Amino acid sequence: MNVSKESRDFLDRLSIYLITSGKNEKEIREITGELEDHLHEAEQNGKNVEDITGLTPKAYMDQIAKEMPIDKVGILKYATLLILGAVAFYVMGDAIKGTMDYSWIIIIGLPVMILLYGGMVARLFKYTAGKVLTKKKEFTLYIMMGGVPLIGMGAVVFLDLFIGDTAVSFGTTGRVVGFVICALILIGISIWSKTLIMILLPIVVFVPQYFIERSSWSEETQLMMIGMIFPIGFMISLGISFLQIWRKERKQIA
Repeated sequence: MNVSKESRDFLDRLSIYLITSGKNEKEIREITGELEDHLHEAEQNGKNVEDITGLTPKAYMDQIAKEMPIDKVGILKYATLLILGAVAFYVMGDAIKGTMDYSWIIIIGLPVMILLYGGMVARLFKYTAGKVLTKKKEFTLYIMMGGVPLIGMGAVVFLDLFIGDTAVSFGTTGRVVGFVICALILIGISIWSKTLIMILLPIVVFVPQYFIERSSWSEETQLMMIGMIFPIGFMISLGISFLQIWRKERKQIA
């Protein structure tokens, strides 16, 4: 159904707001579908979003979110996929470097940091969905968020260096098997989510890292360049995935 750009943008932001509020996807599609019908009819009579909702977009999003129950099963599903994907990405990097030795600090700390980061990303998406920000400010916020994993993982690795004792270690065969399993997990998540991010991210991070570590640059320069790869690679992969989702949605609307 054809609605104005303003209404389409509002519906997209409402969906993101509700998803990041822990609501059920099926119920979200039903609500946004009904609202789209109302907006279409209203626009035929010269009305806009606020005329239909009777509230500001942010206030309306809050009201809808309060009326919907929390989807605990959905949250658990996404949390599990988030941990699996991030751990697979981390372990794949170690498999490529040939060092798969883990202490309990890494085994426990990594999932905890992943969940904390996932919660922060959800809050950021909810914030940007509820407010109309300039592209520059929105991009800046995403760039800053892309650096959070470096700080979190830096803290875990720092603790591991001082008080971590190896609890699990994998040899050559274990590293090969681990790499294959991690690759299958990332591909599976990409197929399930219908986005390329979990396939693109290892490529845009590990390929440059491989060549940087084998370059003639000083160790300090290599560390600095490798430290910049993840946030930049994350934003590139996320941007391509969002573009892919946007194009699919536009085709469905057309």
